[in-house]
Amino acid sequence: MFDFDFVPPPLMQSTSKMKKAKPGFQSTRNCTALVTGSSGLVGARLVEMLLERGADKVICFDIVPPSPKLIERFTTASSGNKNRFKIFSGPKDGDLVNKDAVLKACSENIEIIYHIAALVGPFHDRDKYYAVNVDGTKNLLDACKNYKIFYFVNASSPSTRFDGSDITGQTEDELSFPSKYVQLYAETKAVAERTVTEANCNSLLTISVAPHQVYGPYDTLFLAQILETSGNQRLRIFGKGKNKISVCYVDNYCHGLMCAADALESDSPVLGKFYIVTDDHDVYFWQLINEASMAMCIKDLFSKFHLPVWLLMFLAYICNGLGFILNKKFKLSPFTVRMMIIHRYFSVENAKRDLLYEPVVDHDEAWKGTIEWFRVNWLPTFLAENNKDSKHD
Repeated sequence: MFDFDFVPPPLMQSTSKMKKAKPGFQSTRNCTALVTGSSGLVGARLVEMLLERGADKVICFDIVPPSPKLIERFTTASSGNKNRFKIFSGPKDGDLVNKDAVLKACSENIEIIYHIAALVGPFHDRDKYYAVNVDGTKNLLDACKNYKIFYFVNASSPSTRFDGSDITGQTEDELSFPSKYVQLYAETKAVAERTVTEANCNSLLTISVAPHQVYGPYDTLFLAQILETSGNQRLRIFGKGKNKISVCYVDNYCHGLMCAADALESDSPVLGKFYIVTDDHDVYFWQLINEASMAMCIKDLFSKFHLPVWLLMFLAYICNGLGFILNKKFKLSPFTVRMMIIHRYFSVENAKRDLLYEPVVDHDEAWKGTIEWFRVNWLPTFLAENNKDSKHD
């Protein structure tokens, strides 16, 4: 618990001009923000959008050093002024588990922390998940106490409410933490979120915001991996292929995070709460994937044999057993099968009501733009690395 007892100063500017600013644009201007996970898809775009929306300075914190291309993107977003962002990266300076590194980055007169970094995916060890996702979050909260940082926006995950069953348009109030988590990532993100909620007090205002299935240019996880599997003829539709999901364009999620920051005021009803933001447009998962695949000249997935769910589950449990015996994690598991066949779409009415969130980019426009980015930037590299021509099946 935080023991300093003064009330945080307002994060938003008090001028009449700033009071008229739109949600997501109010607290950014002239602020000094720290963004963890700043080399990833969401963190990098958040750094750009904070700079574009007038932040004085953004501290970038990530164990992965930014690429030259990413430095170029940050420089463009800062209108050429490299003094408006500062990089803390690598195992020495950008590791959440390293308390000294966290304290050093947080000593830069930070006003607000956007905590995006996490160890993702289902293939890591339990100790590593807890070290990064839980202990790393605690290190940041301790740094808030040490340096009197008053505002904390936490990137959570809808998987913290997954129990393996369908989610069909529920709000956050209708979802609860399960008695048993479907994977360690979800478990550790839930522990971290609860820690952030418990840390909320008069002198540290916190909130957690989760997207569902982020996509956009520069994505190296979701769409890039699916397209690579599809392009190498290793992807088939699971079951009937009629499950619906929510997705969230990276700009929309970053905007949602900044709307959450705007809402962090003393006595606000949002304090310590959990919100989900999406494109507010539910889609059929396999149709979405097929559209992207066909744009890369990959054969229509619906024209191929669908894999029966019973067969996939049978093989998944065999992989689980072999993994236990061999102390190895296989990509095929009951969890991964479930995630490919269940409905996972959410209501964003709470975020609209409390955070005044609205997507800044329409889903159809965002998805079309993302596909085009992959066609121009991802496809040529994939074709060259796999010795394929531009009309491959």
